[in-house]
Amino acid sequence: MTFRLTLAALACAAAVAAIWFAADWLSEWQEARATDTHVQEIVAMLDLKAMPDFHQRLDKIRVFINDHSEHKIDEEFYANRRNPAAFAAGVLAHAKGLSPDPIKMECSTRTRLMAPILGALGYETRVVAIFDSHTNLRSHSFLEVLNPETGQWETQDADFDIYWRNKDSGERVSLAERAEAIDAIEPCGRNVCGWDYASREGIRADKLKAYLDIISVTDREKGLRYALYTSRTDLDRVYRKDGETGSFCEVEEKRCEDGFYDIRNYSPYQAGLPR
Repeated sequence: MTFRLTLAALACAAAVAAIWFAADWLSEWQEARATDTHVQEIVAMLDLKAMPDFHQRLDKIRVFINDHSEHKIDEEFYANRRNPAAFAAGVLAHAKGLSPDPIKMECSTRTRLMAPILGALGYETRVVAIFDSHTNLRSHSFLEVLNPETGQWETQDADFDIYWRNKDSGERVSLAERAEAIDAIEPCGRNVCGWDYASREGIRADKLKAYLDIISVTDREKGLRYALYTSRTDLDRVYRKDGETGSFCEVEEKRCEDGFYDIRNYSPYQAGLPR
């Protein structure tokens, strides 16, 4: 009798778990479908497919997201933060004049909206997060896009509303790749370039200099996740996160899945690839 009751209890638990799993899967599927619908609407609204110039497309998307959202972390932001479809819908609502106030977002949510829009246009993207090693890992994140014409990564930051270029040549570059030599590059906004640039929200680009210690690269399409460190990194510092204490790769273990490399010796294009 006890054995039968145990089997029944196990079967019941398995059934409950299956129901929860199915509910989670359905919720994620519905969210992904809603996000894709909003993304396709943004592509059509901006007439991106009719726009032949690569950089013009990227800049238009970045400016659109920045214009129709507000960098603010409040209760509204936290209510939406696990629902990318809500952020896409909020940006669209403000762009259409259906909402008087822009939706509250920040660097990671603006980045996660820009990525699927570029994906819908067939572009390869990766997410980069940068960390200030001299603090308890204050961070910032942005998107990098692979230029199909050059085969080079280029940074697009919808939060600061900037891209990056080489000072001498004017060529657009990856901030992740050039993080060691920050004096050779500069950020560019809509009409001006320079480290003293400030976005329409008053976010100054020179703030990022302190964050260019550790560079985390996540390329989901290739299944790569690794981190690089510059000469400015405090490698001996101990950090605390979610109850864990230790080095960067101990408290941010997932970011070091494919290694933790000195950017002066290894390329940011692929984990462990020598320069």
